[in-house]
Amino acid sequence: MRGERYQNRIAIFLIVLLGFVALPLTVNLLRLWFLWVPAVVAIALLPAIFLREADLVTGLLAPSQASDALAANLRASGVALTTDRGAVRARIGALTAVKFLTRTTEQGTVVSYETRATPAGWALLIALVASIVGSVPALVLSLLFFLRASRFARAHAPSAFQGGGAPSAPASDEVHRMLVGGISSALGTAREALETQRKAYTDALGLAGIALVTVFIAVLVGLFVALNGLNLETGDWNVPIIGALGATVAVGGAVAVALRRRFSTRIARYRTWVDRLADTFDRELSRRPAEPASPSTFELLAEASTQVPDWLEAQRSAGLSGDPGTSYGILLTTLFSASSFMYVAIDILRGRLESAALEAATGVGAAVTAAWIYRRWKKGEDARLAQSKAAWDAHLGALRSHLDRFLEEM
Repeated sequence: MRGERYQNRIAIFLIVLLGFVALPLTVNLLRLWFLWVPAVVAIALLPAIFLREADLVTGLLAPSQASDALAANLRASGVALTTDRGAVRARIGALTAVKFLTRTTEQGTVVSYETRATPAGWALLIALVASIVGSVPALVLSLLFFLRASRFARAHAPSAFQGGGAPSAPASDEVHRMLVGGISSALGTAREALETQRKAYTDALGLAGIALVTVFIAVLVGLFVALNGLNLETGDWNVPIIGALGATVAVGGAVAVALRRRFSTRIARYRTWVDRLADTFDRELSRRPAEPASPSTFELLAEASTQVPDWLEAQRSAGLSGDPGTSYGILLTTLFSASSFMYVAIDILRGRLESAALEAATGVGAAVTAAWIYRRWKKGEDARLAQSKAAWDAHLGALRSHLDRFLEEM
């Protein structure tokens, strides 16, 4: 999911860059390509450098413990740093910085990093790119930032799991290892459900905004024509504008309430499960005893197993919100198909039947492409969710078997 998000962000950015920057410049300023091509290349590659998150090391410590150990090592080395929500940001020069992140997997806690720049570094990069002629130096400078940050991160990341923290589980403790793996797997599934529902809520708000603009324009035009006919020069716009604003506010309020009712309860429930599983995961890795009132790890896993189908359904119901790259591809092909059919109508009205036939074939091809992309995505998504459900059931069954055998030996 993390790698897919990175690829989707870059894909979306490149699509926007190509459609709204590169193509207009190619059409209008092709002779001056030597000026704008380096700037476009720099703008395209800079996000690929600074949005990339690379894994470094994995260990059996709680994420908070790994972050604390890493921060202590960096402070002992004299590195200036700041911490925020488990992330450690280290400054390694006047222009370069590194952001260390931690996350949980079935293998344990993973430490990763992102290349960052200091405020002075960002100011320098922005100034170079904005100057056009400094685009190539900006690209070279960003590559130097990346290489320096990579060397620094790989040198210091192992300290997150050296000296300190609870001892790791013995090799014979198969039950504990499977408990940690089960909690980690459940935590990852719950987090993915939470993220996809948040993204679906954001997408729904965006679509609602587009719908409200459409409502405003439709009501405005409808009221104006009903009251004034097609007299655009002397017609009164005051009443249509007031009516359109009132209708938009009413529809917007109803839509906002409906969206909040649909998403808020589910998002709050997923957030609660993520917090519970994360606390248990930290406790198991740290070998801390559970609080008297809290359920055991196995009881929590058994309870979480009843929620897994809902979490997977949340990912499925979010649809393309969980895959922005595919959704933007479908959106672009759909818009291209719609514009082709619009030109078909114009060509028919003008009597250009051959051109209309060509536009119609193009529109049909774009529509078929959009449908094919969606069907291919849905088939892969259904297979992935089914595989996740089967893997979870198999893991929980194996854990039950190991626990029963352990109790029999006791």
